[in-house]
Amino acid sequence: MKIKYKILAPLFRKKSKLECHQVLLKSNSYYRNLSDVHKANFQLRTLLFISTTNFSSEPGFLVNKKMKIIISSAFVQITFGLKTDTLKKFNDVFVAPSAYSYKNNKAVFKGDVNIATKKVNMSWPAIEKGFKITDDALNLSIHEFGHCLIFENHTRSYFSKIFNNRDFENWKNHAETKFKKVKAKENKVLRDYAGTNLIEFFSVSLETFFEQAAHFEKNEPKLYASMTQLLKQDPRNKKDPIL
Repeated sequence: MKIKYKILAPLFRKKSKLECHQVLLKSNSYYRNLSDVHKANFQLRTLLFISTTNFSSEPGFLVNKKMKIIISSAFVQITFGLKTDTLKKFNDVFVAPSAYSYKNNKAVFKGDVNIATKKVNMSWPAIEKGFKITDDALNLSIHEFGHCLIFENHTRSYFSKIFNNRDFENWKNHAETKFKKVKAKENKVLRDYAGTNLIEFFSVSLETFFEQAAHFEKNEPKLYASMTQLLKQDPRNKKDPIL
């Protein structure tokens, strides 16, 4: 375990870490495959994210500790190879009991990131489904937190960027080429929604990166390699994904 997380360990009770471990074993396949050392690290990062995030919902719908652990694990999974542990701007997560819509808008959402309110909104049934089905490249929590990382990385100063600038530009160059293929429906790795814009392209790529890693690397090796470099991990190495 890294020194940073050894220092953090005493801040969280043994009972909290055990509860976190038990929930993650059942709900997060990425965590389940990690080495014991990485599991301990993952637990601490999950508890840290929970402690710095405000979770809320509608009256009468309780966001319990188990739900917080599951949701937070998506962020930890994405950033496990990075130095970023928490979100600074989008640290308010609203969990809806079902799909929802905005006033004066007929569109129905399962999740979205609201730039105006700095809120991450997600419906619990879609969150749950994303972790229960682990190989369909659909995970709402990973998708929405992917948006948060792009938005925050863009607004941070040079010395506090989430992603290394060179790595991000390298990924972007590959992404722009593949984006055109998705738009033309000539890509067999990423679903069509990736062709909406580069922000959606990134989040859809993240879902595929974690849930269909071997298929992704085989069919889009350069884009896949640019993501391993950007995220500092390769999920094909299930026990020790960190590069």
